[in-house]
Amino acid sequence: MTAPQAWDAGLSERLGEATIVAPLKAEIAGGAIEIVKRFGFAIVESPATELTAAAIARRSDELLAFGAALGAPVVQSPRRELVEDVKDLSDIEDHDDRGYRSGGELSPHSDPPTLILLHCLQPARSGGESSLVSVASIVERMRQSNPALVDELFTPLPDWRVAGQGGITAEGPAPKHRPVLTQHDGVLSCVLYRPFIERAAETIGAPLSGAQVAALDLFEECSRSDQLTLRFVLQPGQTLVLHNRSVLHARTDFVDWPELDRRRHLLRMWIDAPATFPVHPDHGLGDFFAPT
Repeated sequence: MTAPQAWDAGLSERLGEATIVAPLKAEIAGGAIEIVKRFGFAIVESPATELTAAAIARRSDELLAFGAALGAPVVQSPRRELVEDVKDLSDIEDHDDRGYRSGGELSPHSDPPTLILLHCLQPARSGGESSLVSVASIVERMRQSNPALVDELFTPLPDWRVAGQGGITAEGPAPKHRPVLTQHDGVLSCVLYRPFIERAAETIGAPLSGAQVAALDLFEECSRSDQLTLRFVLQPGQTLVLHNRSVLHARTDFVDWPELDRRRHLLRMWIDAPATFPVHPDHGLGDFFAPT
């Protein structure tokens, strides 16, 4: 795989280079893949759909067909959904504590699958801005500031397993540590959700070293840099195709409408595509919720 470009916030001025304007169909998957290989993400701009149940179901089917042309769709939780409704119902469903289905801010992170698809049916009343940052750009900035701290992130750190991952029934520390950064054929890869690293270290009684904490702090500082971060609000009909190993994503908090039918509504898919986007075995998480 050719290494994606290291880009910064200036990419916003030529975002058209990362955009395909076309109906959401399987036939455009090849073009989307080529753009993802170049930038680590692509945006497919399709006509918006009506917000009736029937129209949303049709769009969900279109997204599923498009995703299947990119790789193998995989389930996103023990609930076994292939296309997930992303909608903030936290005010009426107390048990739904998954961060992406609430209105709070999400910090820069990677998700388990090779690719994530986010299709916008309807944006929030205000806020909900997507943030993307190139892993290569983060590492470049870190090397300019403190090269030794970059090496700390290539060293395995404690990892956490969630309930349902690999068929396990209870969450807890993973039996094997995992580095935040790896390289495969010269291509950088990142797997990062910092709360899991810290929770695992605390649980096994092996606190992170000062250098490890400093490395994670510097990485996070760079990942939030205004100079490096591309920010935009997904509009109705737009689909973000994101490579989870070369680009981190985040979202600002948002204010939604009280009426359920007017609330921010996205459709999400996870795609496993190791043949198209190979990574080091430490970062090949595969079908995350598949029984082992």
